[in-house]
Amino acid sequence: MRAGAVAAGSVAAFLGASALMNRLADKEGNWFALTAYAEGTGGEDNTHLALGRLFNGTLGWSGGPESEFIMVNTVLDLTCTGANVRTITYSLEGDNVIAEQGLRMESGLASRQGIWIHWPGGSVQSYTVPYDEQVRADTTGSDYRVYANAPLGDEMRGLLAQMQDLHDAISTGDEPSEDQLGQMAELSDRGSVCALEVLATELERATLVMTADFSDGSAQTKRYAFSTREGYAQIYASHLEEMASAEPERAEALRTNPPSLFCLTELAE
Repeated sequence: MRAGAVAAGSVAAFLGASALMNRLADKEGNWFALTAYAEGTGGEDNTHLALGRLFNGTLGWSGGPESEFIMVNTVLDLTCTGANVRTITYSLEGDNVIAEQGLRMESGLASRQGIWIHWPGGSVQSYTVPYDEQVRADTTGSDYRVYANAPLGDEMRGLLAQMQDLHDAISTGDEPSEDQLGQMAELSDRGSVCALEVLATELERATLVMTADFSDGSAQTKRYAFSTREGYAQIYASHLEEMASAEPERAEALRTNPPSLFCLTELAE
């Protein structure tokens, strides 16, 4: 009965997303929508459980046991669907957004709490892409990344200390044993869960602002607020654990199909 209920719920979610996309496709004139929102599972108050590919499941994070902050970064898939769209401009708004244009990470960002957009040349306040040149982050990668910085918590500090001790032990010995490699992988996965919590906290304080410029010269702006689904950290931890124990083909399938962890709410203008 439980499996049947889950299957029925999945079908309903799929039909709901399909119906939404069909309504969008039937619209005449200029329109656009964030794909991860439009194809997500609808809920109340314009809130949708976003597609899993919004967050591609991979986090970069850095810091040491003596660091004051942990820095987290990831690529978000913010591709859109629409009609007559020429370009899309993205920016983040919020009291935690670090918006000084051109700052590089080595020039002080690592010691400030907040969130920012990063291009190869440094942080930017916003960026614009042609509609027909959008990059799917989960398939081809992108130079656009979101960075978040937060004070290093006790749990993460302890994990980093264990990783440092294990790294030192491996460096001074012969080839690392399977047990040591397994311990390092487990600690790294636990660190990734902590890093995800940092990213989620900072994302929830920010608003994604997207402006579409249409071929007739008009424009439309949409704002989205981030939140997390219930139990998101445990869902991500289970995802990493399953990947670690899976055969290569299954692990790759899991890597390219991350779980849905974030919700998006379209805010009224």
